[in-house]
Amino acid sequence: MGLAAENLVRVLGVCCGEEPSGLAEAVMLLRRAQPSFAATLYSAWQAEGRDLNPGLRHDLEAARARIGYYRAVARELAAAVPGLATIKGLEVADLYPAGLTRAMNDLDYVASDERDLWAAVAILAADGWDAETATFSQAGGALQMMVSLRRPHADPYQMPYGIEIATYYTLGDLSGVPPVLSLSAAWRAPAIRNALMLLYERFEQPYRARDLVDAFLLLGAASDGELDAFRQAVGTLRLRSQYAELARLVGRSGLGQLPGPPPGAWARGLTRARRIARGAGFLRRPLIGTARHLQRRRIYGRPGGLERLAWTVTQRLVPVAAGLRGGLVGFGLPLDGRPAGADAAVLGARGRLAWVDTPVARFLLTAGDDVSQAAVDELSGAGPALSPVIAAPAELAG
Repeated sequence: MGLAAENLVRVLGVCCGEEPSGLAEAVMLLRRAQPSFAATLYSAWQAEGRDLNPGLRHDLEAARARIGYYRAVARELAAAVPGLATIKGLEVADLYPAGLTRAMNDLDYVASDERDLWAAVAILAADGWDAETATFSQAGGALQMMVSLRRPHADPYQMPYGIEIATYYTLGDLSGVPPVLSLSAAWRAPAIRNALMLLYERFEQPYRARDLVDAFLLLGAASDGELDAFRQAVGTLRLRSQYAELARLVGRSGLGQLPGPPPGAWARGLTRARRIARGAGFLRRPLIGTARHLQRRRIYGRPGGLERLAWTVTQRLVPVAAGLRGGLVGFGLPLDGRPAGADAAVLGARGRLAWVDTPVARFLLTAGDDVSQAAVDELSGAGPALSPVIAAPAELAG
C-alpha cells in the first residue's frame, strides 16, 4: 500500500478513532486532533491534483518554508559541529515520497559530549538564537542537560523556530524506564535511532498519525541487518509493548505490516517487574519519591486535582538540588549576565536556591513553576559561581 491521500485519510481515522466522511471532516480532525499530520495530507491532495483553498495552501507553504529553513540551519551546524546526531526531523522527512511534506516544529539533536553542546549553542546564539530554557537532570553519575533555543519567525503570527540540543537520547519516562545516554554503534543507524526515539515518545503521548507514517517509512528503509539490530534494541531497552502497539496501529491503518516484536511473553512480565522495582527504589526516600511521581504526572499533563495540590506543597518541601540528586528534573530559567570562567555546566546551591553556571548563561533552577523575583535578583548579573558548588559526580550520584 502506498501513501496516496486515501491511505493517509485512513491513517488519520485510525488515530482519531473515527473515519472522516469527507474533505471538511478530515480537515476538522486534523486541526482538532492531529495538526502535525496536516501538511502531509494537504500535500498528498495537492500532488493528486486537488485544488486547495487559500487557507490550506498557506498552511502547506508555511510548513514547507519552515523545513527549508531548518535544512539550511542543519547544514551549517553539521559543518561546524560534526558531533551532533539528529533525532527524527529531517532524516525522516527525507524518506517521504516526492511531493509529500512532513511537518516539523523544531530540530532535535544529541551532542556527543557537553563540549559539542555548548559549541553548537554558541554558534546559534551568534546567529540570533536565544537560549529560552534548559532542563538538567542527574544520570550516569553526571549532570545531563538539554538546551532549548528559539528564534522569532519573520511572520509574527507563526510560531518561532526551535532547536533542542541534549547530552542524552531520552530520560526514559522519569520512573521505571531508565534513561538512554548513548547508543551502541549497531543502533546508531538513522533508521534504528529514529525508530527507537519514536517509541520513547509514547511515554509522553499517544501515537499520532504522523508517527505511523514515520515508522512505516523508517523500518521500510532499513536493511535486514538493521531490522535485526532494531528488534534486539527493542528487547534490550524493554520497549516491546510500545513497539507492539505501534505495529498494531500501522497494520490497522493499512500501510503494511511492521516486523514482529522480539519474542517472549516472559519479557513483558520481566519488563513490568523491573519498572516496578526501579520505581519502588524511591520509596526509601518517600518525599523525593512522591515529588518524582508528581513531577512526572505534571510533565506528561495528567495530574488530578489532588495531585496538583500535593505538588504545590511537595515542591516547596524539596530543595531543588536535593530533588535533582533524587531523580527530579530541574528546569532552568536563563538569567541576565554571563558567569565568569564557566567552561562547562556546574551545579550550585545555597539554601533553597539552586542554579547551573554554563558557558552561555546562568540558569536559575526550579522543579516546577515557582520562581521568585528575589531569587532572580540574587542570581542575576555577571560574576563567579556562588558557593557552595555541587560538582562532583560522586556527590551527584549520592
